[in-house]
Amino acid sequence: MSRKNWLIVALLLVGIAGMAALEGFIKPRANEQAVQYEAAQNDPLTHDIRNSLGFASPYMGNAGNLINLNASLPMRDIGRTFQLYPEELTAELRFQARAGDLQEEKLKQLLVYNSTANFAMIDNLQKLIFVFEDQAFTIRRDEVESWYGSQVTLASLRDAGTWEKEVQSRLDDMKYVGDYVENLVERKYL
Repeated sequence: MSRKNWLIVALLLVGIAGMAALEGFIKPRANEQAVQYEAAQNDPLTHDIRNSLGFASPYMGNAGNLINLNASLPMRDIGRTFQLYPEELTAELRFQARAGDLQEEKLKQLLVYNSTANFAMIDNLQKLIFVFEDQAFTIRRDEVESWYGSQVTLASLRDAGTWEKEVQSRLDDMKYVGDYVENLVERKYL
């Protein structure tokens, strides 16, 4: 065989080996990492808030923005609809699930995380209502602002580092989470 033919055969073998590595190792590993990342995004303890920062807006009336913000937050795997009350600066998220079916600890973490994210990202949102099939939870901006105190403004939580320090890292403390829910969340059974 000529030198040219050997080069073609060598390149063909390198191509086959590269394709086998790509299809047999690289792609499955990338898919596995994507599945793990997606699962992490549905848990407030591991959620990456940077994906939600782009939905910050001065106005709650931008329905598409509000929908996309909540689609980027934990609980995004639960079907939901939205109702906006612009005269009252209120957003209502209606989940197609029962709150009672969720683990109580996880539900409380989600209420803290998602309500804080909504108020931090939407400047004029004054009231947020999470409605499940069996319960409704109402949270007010002024109470959330008071909760974080004068040192941390809701707007400052748009920084991923500040968010991690002031919100996400505290979700492991169930006393903190329980106090937030007990003091700031109005629960109504339906």
